[in-house]
Amino acid sequence: MDTDRAAEELKVIRQLMERPIRYSTQSGLAGIFAGAVALAGLAADWHFWCRYDPETSMWINMGVWAGVFLVALTGVLVLTRLRERKQSMPFWSNIKKRIALTIGPPFVAGVGLTLAIMYRWYDGIGPNQWGLIPAIWMLFYGIALWQLGEFSPGEVRFLGAAFIVAGLVAGASYQLNPYWSLGITFGGFHIVYGAVVWIRHGG
Repeated sequence: MDTDRAAEELKVIRQLMERPIRYSTQSGLAGIFAGAVALAGLAADWHFWCRYDPETSMWINMGVWAGVFLVALTGVLVLTRLRERKQSMPFWSNIKKRIALTIGPPFVAGVGLTLAIMYRWYDGIGPNQWGLIPAIWMLFYGIALWQLGEFSPGEVRFLGAAFIVAGLVAGASYQLNPYWSLGITFGGFHIVYGAVVWIRHGG
């Protein structure tokens, strides 16, 4: 066996050894935190929806949920990293690179389609599709989670399936305030997921 092939074989073995470790680095507390942040976003959403006209509320709501995403993502990354450090895992690895490449496209697609809807509505070149934005977020997030399940515990794939189903239901049904569905799914689903992971795999 030549040097290059030996190095490649060693790389594969290392990746296979990293995968089961990933099972124990999932943070149940991170899921609960993300759900709590989403519920706080729903409360803020409802506060502004009741006090401003629908057009103003839509723009405010977009800002609220963008903030929810950033806060939740930061919390999840920090809590997951803390669990990784307890097992002396590196900050960056080949597995994490593969994960980023796997879940990146659904997030890019979700953001791009959201911006397209906003642009068409703002310039008056298409019908009002604001009500589809929560469904779009749920669908693409669900797809990202389903793909992430390749590197994670089975609970992640179940969570992804739940978001995909919820996104299809939300997209097919009329909602006076569609952002309620974001609070219910991103809030409730994550809290249930976090509790299950905490019980099965630890905090």
